[in-house]
Amino acid sequence: MIFNRYQFKKRKLALVIPAHNEEMVIADTIHSAIAAGQHPADIFVVSDGSKDDTVKIASELLAAKNILDQPQSGKAKAILHAIEHFGIISRYEWLHIADADGVFAITYFSELQSRLSREYVAATGYIQSLQGGWISKYRTYEYTLGLEILRRIQAFLGVIPVIPGPTSVFRTDILNKLDFSVDSLTEDMDITLQIHRGRLGKIAYIPQAKTFTQDPKDLTDYMKQISRWYRGNFQVMMRHRVGLHPQKIDAYLSYVMFEQWILVAQLTVLPFMAWWGQNYRPLALMFLSDLLIFTLFTMWAAAKNPRSNVMGAFPLFYILRFVSLIIFIRSWYEIVVQRKFNSPQAGWDVAGRRYRIVTNVAR
Repeated sequence: MIFNRYQFKKRKLALVIPAHNEEMVIADTIHSAIAAGQHPADIFVVSDGSKDDTVKIASELLAAKNILDQPQSGKAKAILHAIEHFGIISRYEWLHIADADGVFAITYFSELQSRLSREYVAATGYIQSLQGGWISKYRTYEYTLGLEILRRIQAFLGVIPVIPGPTSVFRTDILNKLDFSVDSLTEDMDITLQIHRGRLGKIAYIPQAKTFTQDPKDLTDYMKQISRWYRGNFQVMMRHRVGLHPQKIDAYLSYVMFEQWILVAQLTVLPFMAWWGQNYRPLALMFLSDLLIFTLFTMWAAAKNPRSNVMGAFPLFYILRFVSLIIFIRSWYEIVVQRKFNSPQAGWDVAGRRYRIVTNVAR
């Protein structure tokens, strides 16, 4: 560690940005953090084996002592090394970890810091999609539904299952109780479940703190991303033996899995039964009901953001829902049945997925 433990009075919040080959987006992310109220002296970048100009670009915006360039070890371990190298625990009250492919709303850090309280051990904000193609429009629907409704319910019940990469905040006095060295495809979910398993405290949801994230640019990239997410989720749930502990988080995640398998049954068993009995009326009613509900929620998401162009891509949303369901089943089979992907995972999946950020979204 390069900082003297007693040399500095603790500051409020450090921002650590782990990065791997992020030359296309790192400057916009740093610029947006500064514009949103984070002082450059409190922004730290850890480049994990980057072979492009990530370090060079970051060095043009931040002091050299705020940048760590290290051999590739994976995202989770890169965060751990940054915590140790920059003396985060001894220098700061809170640590914010953010992905290198997003931007912050102009009031993000003021809203966040004004609501951080010692009654919580961690916090997460509100994620919105950057402007993009049809997949970003679908994500606008997903994020709005998930964060306006589901996340509020999760926070009320104390069962937030994942503190996501774009907006994850931790009280520094619990960092030594978390294992950032985990080899996982979804290290953010693993860290969150560690908080629940260790009964370390409550996780705050701060919807006033908004951040914008980059979505996949095409269907192939979308499939790669959610394959990683689903595989990682099953991987983490098996590691933490979800469903076998008397905790609220186990009950909630078990319900989520049950709900997902009910959807699988609706889209596989019911069509087969309709074909077998030559009675398609129940199937038609189910589809029309789903179409009505799906349409209303999409209209609400379009108005809430506001992004009226979301409705233009609505017919394609069914493709993504179906693809997601197939990948869910495949990932369950790979992780739970075949026990694949048990070897250490680097935790990076950015090849071909980064593109220039449009930054006129801060508001």
